[in-house]
Amino acid sequence: MYLVEWMLWQGATAEKDSWASLEGSLSRFTPERVKEGELNAKRSRTQRQSDTPRLRSPVYAFNDTYLEMRAGCMEYTRGLVTVISIFSIAFLAAFGYAQISNAWRSLVELNFFLIIIDGIFLSIWAVAVWLYFKYGLQVSRFELFTQRRLLVRFNRKTRQVYLHRPKYAGGVVALPWDKVQPMTDVGGIRFPMMLAWDDDEGRPNPECCFVGKPCATSGPVIDEWEFIRRYMEEGPEGLPRPSLRTRWPMPWHAFEPVFGGMLSLLLGKRDPNDKPKDITHWSKRLLGKLLVVAALLMISPALLMLGLANWLSQLLCWEPRWPKEIREAGQPGKPVPKLTEATDYDADTCRRLYLNADIWKTVDESRANP
Repeated sequence: MYLVEWMLWQGATAEKDSWASLEGSLSRFTPERVKEGELNAKRSRTQRQSDTPRLRSPVYAFNDTYLEMRAGCMEYTRGLVTVISIFSIAFLAAFGYAQISNAWRSLVELNFFLIIIDGIFLSIWAVAVWLYFKYGLQVSRFELFTQRRLLVRFNRKTRQVYLHRPKYAGGVVALPWDKVQPMTDVGGIRFPMMLAWDDDEGRPNPECCFVGKPCATSGPVIDEWEFIRRYMEEGPEGLPRPSLRTRWPMPWHAFEPVFGGMLSLLLGKRDPNDKPKDITHWSKRLLGKLLVVAALLMISPALLMLGLANWLSQLLCWEPRWPKEIREAGQPGKPVPKLTEATDYDADTCRRLYLNADIWKTVDESRANP
């Protein structure tokens, strides 16, 4: 599901006073906090964060030039929009067919009363269809009739990171590795690892992507970041070779984020220092695990339907393809892709990106409050 990515892009490109505008809704950072964040990010990129680097997210390519992984924030919920969309489309199709059939029969029989009634229902149906194509279709496209997955590619030869998203969620962008800020401790809201880039020269908006799987604790997320960090800074030597996943949507791959995501959230590995202190504490923890397992068994039919919908949504999408310059990036004699700037978008999108530029600016509180 690409809901979070869509919302972030809507906020970055919103008109003033529109529903998506972030004006006044974000806390402003001071220059000191920004500097501290940059120093922490540099340490996270250059210093080892874990002794057990490993990847949990699906990997599609791993070689001496680039590492390519699945990205996205809410993969474990994918399928929900598909179920709602298919039900809505089927209802509109069945209702429309029934009303057209009734209207035709009324015309043949010249029953003017029924002709008026059928005309009213046909008008309601036409309005419902218009509303779906106007507003509902963009919701369906979070999972249907769009690219099959979000991708992130780490190119160690060019020292760049490439994000592949639909145009309505920001499109394909090239970003500098040396300015990435990893956030591995957003598990409080059960998000996966987030990689962020502050606004930069030529790019007035911040960028971010979510990598990996959500987890109840930050340990596995830090391990995943350490794998990516070592790959970009030290190379693939010495890293455990990840198993590559086929790009074709296999059925069991659709069930993995649904069941696996729920299990990792509810039964995730705890902090190794958080050990039961006595038999009472141990019994309570065991009871909690048993209750979670019982709850999972009760909702397993719904998860099964969600997994089937996840697979169907992937079958109804197409495989994303990188632009030629990114596919060739890092090869001998090939140019390094230009970092993405606002002027790379159409004129109206560029205007709106700069329109919202002041939202991300820092505030010097010492000057604001003398």
